[in-house]
Amino acid sequence: MAGSGKRRGVADADAGGAEPKRPRPSIKSLITEYAALPLVRNVVVPFLAKRALLDHDRICETVPGVPVEVRVKVPAGGGLKDNCEVLRDEWGVPHVYAANDEDMFYLQGRCHVEDRWFQMETTRRLQSGTIAAFAGEKALSIDKFARAMGWRRLAAQEVAALEEGGEEEREVLQMVRSYVRGVNETIADLTSRGKVPWELSLLKIDVSAPWTPEDVLGIMHVLAFKLSFGFQGPIVKHALIQALGEGIASEWFVSNSIPEGCPPTVAGWHKNATEVIRKMAKQRHAVPELMRPGLGSNAWCIGPGHTAEGVGAILANDPHLDTGIPTFFYESHMCSKGLDGKSREQGLHCAGMSVPGIPGMVLPGHNDHVAWGVTLSMCDVEDVFVELCSSDERDYDARLGFAPFYLHTPEGGDEVVKAAMEVHEHEIEVKGWNDPVTYHSADTRHGPVISRLGHELQTAMDGATAAAASDAGDDSMNFEISYSARHLRADLYKNFVVFLGVLRSKSAVEVRQRFSQLVSPSLNICIADREGNIAYQTSGKVPRRSCRPGEETLPLEGWTWENEWLGDIDDLPWAYNPPEGRIVTANHKIIDPNIYPHHLGDLWQDGFRAKTIHDCLDRCGDQVTVRDCEDVQGSSESRSAGLEFVSHYRGVRFDDDAVSRAVREMCAWNGDLSVDSVGAAIYKSVFSYALKGIFDSILAKADLGEAEAEFFEESLRGHGFSSVLKAFNECKSILTGNTLRVLRKGEGTLAERDRRAILRKAAEEGVAFLERRFGADMAGWRWGRLHRLRLQHPLADRLGMADVLNLDFPHCGDSTTPNQATYDLSLGAGGEPCFDIVKSSGAVAACRLVMTPSDWDGSRSCVTCGQSGKWGSRHYTDQEPLFRGSRGKPMVFSRKRVEEACVNIYKFEI
Repeated sequence: MAGSGKRRGVADADAGGAEPKRPRPSIKSLITEYAALPLVRNVVVPFLAKRALLDHDRICETVPGVPVEVRVKVPAGGGLKDNCEVLRDEWGVPHVYAANDEDMFYLQGRCHVEDRWFQMETTRRLQSGTIAAFAGEKALSIDKFARAMGWRRLAAQEVAALEEGGEEEREVLQMVRSYVRGVNETIADLTSRGKVPWELSLLKIDVSAPWTPEDVLGIMHVLAFKLSFGFQGPIVKHALIQALGEGIASEWFVSNSIPEGCPPTVAGWHKNATEVIRKMAKQRHAVPELMRPGLGSNAWCIGPGHTAEGVGAILANDPHLDTGIPTFFYESHMCSKGLDGKSREQGLHCAGMSVPGIPGMVLPGHNDHVAWGVTLSMCDVEDVFVELCSSDERDYDARLGFAPFYLHTPEGGDEVVKAAMEVHEHEIEVKGWNDPVTYHSADTRHGPVISRLGHELQTAMDGATAAAASDAGDDSMNFEISYSARHLRADLYKNFVVFLGVLRSKSAVEVRQRFSQLVSPSLNICIADREGNIAYQTSGKVPRRSCRPGEETLPLEGWTWENEWLGDIDDLPWAYNPPEGRIVTANHKIIDPNIYPHHLGDLWQDGFRAKTIHDCLDRCGDQVTVRDCEDVQGSSESRSAGLEFVSHYRGVRFDDDAVSRAVREMCAWNGDLSVDSVGAAIYKSVFSYALKGIFDSILAKADLGEAEAEFFEESLRGHGFSSVLKAFNECKSILTGNTLRVLRKGEGTLAERDRRAILRKAAEEGVAFLERRFGADMAGWRWGRLHRLRLQHPLADRLGMADVLNLDFPHCGDSTTPNQATYDLSLGAGGEPCFDIVKSSGAVAACRLVMTPSDWDGSRSCVTCGQSGKWGSRHYTDQEPLFRGSRGKPMVFSRKRVEEACVNIYKFEI
């Protein structure tokens, strides 16, 4: 390798492993597959789905308060220690009553399996890198990614740490083991009764391997990855700098677009690696749905001096995530204080949202004393490093396609030393292939090497090193890219210590202190307690970097100690009973950096949602009610963003009468993106074409080929450079604010003449688009006809069953409204915009809660579609009307109210 600067082995090693020959499908098998689809759709799936239903899934004549009682005899040696009960209310929410914590978590595992078994199995396989075993070759890139991240290795280390730990660690291990015992015994029970979800039966997924604590810890790592940020931005930003210049790149990565009057929540680069990053960033391919990141949330808490009489403090929360069927969250109510809910003082009592596959994490939710809600903090907890690898030919490893040795300067040292990467070998089973794929991955001191995770990336890297070495005047240099993240350490088990501590807390102060110890992901926590106190805590470890603030927004040199992490920031922002009597967090800037000594990153989302929440609550005065908070969660107001854009068209004249009428309608619009609004449809259509015009103007000034120009436009719109790693970059959540900034006179790099031309052309194109879509009659140009929420089951399209498995309905709002409805801002087929919200490109509220600590029974909640993931269950989509109307169902908590709402009761008897 010396003197070449070129990678070898690309042809015979695909991203670290040669792939065996894949058998070719025969004509007969293809004909049989497609001919069988009607039979599968109309006979097989309905039969399997009906067979898998349980008592609480079926529609019956039972009314709340007069439950159907089922006695379950627990065999000797079973997982329960004492008699227990699970009461199911009319929405399918389980209310678990046990006499000890172990039995409570055992039954949590049982309930998760009964309603979300298929979802749990796919998540378990995601963290272990075994999706391809049932999904085939198309999932191989996902499995390679999971193996490279090392989630399963980290989980095994964490289980060992729990086994060797103190009292708190042993308690966590006991909880996890109780949960997986409940999962495994329920799976065995349902399998013996033929109650297997139809997806598992149809796909012939092997579920014989028992769940283990490692599965639970691995899923926690997947969750932390999905909800962490800071990785894509540096690579995309650097590529933009190289192509378009620093001014334009920085303009589109400005993330402090906070509308006036919206307070925060709490009042370098080495040129040698330029071509490596740029070539790597040019690759983009199909997006695996399982790897979607979270996109934002709203949460606020209000003190009792600002709520209606007798209401006390209020906490509202609606986390926004990529969503489908089933939804991300699962609601449950758990009590280990005895069957009456009060006889055992030291027990736990909590209610709220959980994630199937993870025990004890109630987030958002409450216990007897305190409520807590959550949004993503947007703190920067991920970095990208360029590693200088050995060019010694003797170090080259054909299995990897590069030398697994890298150069770096140790702490306090002056000389560069060579260190060996940690190399891992993986055997990956692929459905339809005769032999497993042998795959190799490598880790540096910073984290996993990601440059070879896809064939496209590997091909792009070939020859890029030679270009980088040429810049340096030394063709012996070789580079790889590594990924460093706070969640890629073997200490996420400490999250469970935090969760159990939160469940036992008795005040807002205690909950705040507990959440300050969370490891990952980085979250905003809003808190309210029964005494009327409200609080806020930034939670999740944020690295304390040695580089200067802002340098982390570009890839960092991995061979110098000057860019290392120096531990974690130990005094993250918090608040307690602020004088305003209100705390609002919507992923916008947490704190003014001029008054805070540490750098948290620069990834904040636009503050439009936060500004609207403040405005709505201000209109309520000091008499805020639960219904008011539900209305705010459902608000589709976009006055700060929408009306600013529309203001550019006031007084502008058009020769075309149809365009003139449409622009007048848009200028008369009140800023509400309701489903029936004509002005909203015109605004969003014109905005889409204005964005296209801006990007065309920018890219026309750069010397780019067609494919490269397309890449940079997609990057500016927020697409990730490699969807196997993450589907979006940090531009997506700040695109509206930056577009408005560019269009303001004198603030952007856009010339005034270009600005006026872009706006004029956008109006003409936007109106022409609406006419093509809906005809000339403006009365039919309604936002809800353009903007639909499509909740998709993962197998619906493959089976031709979208009409029965999916939900599809008009949705209000956009990314700037409290009722957030993010969609793909790219132009679709034929260069026309598509505003639909689908799992592959958008997000909505995954659940909504409004909690009242002074009277827990007065709290309200809903999920996007329903509790159950089983088609045919009455709880598959029964909450969809609540979601569409921004209303919650009663979140009953007292034993008396639970019994009144109960329709099924399961008595587990020892």
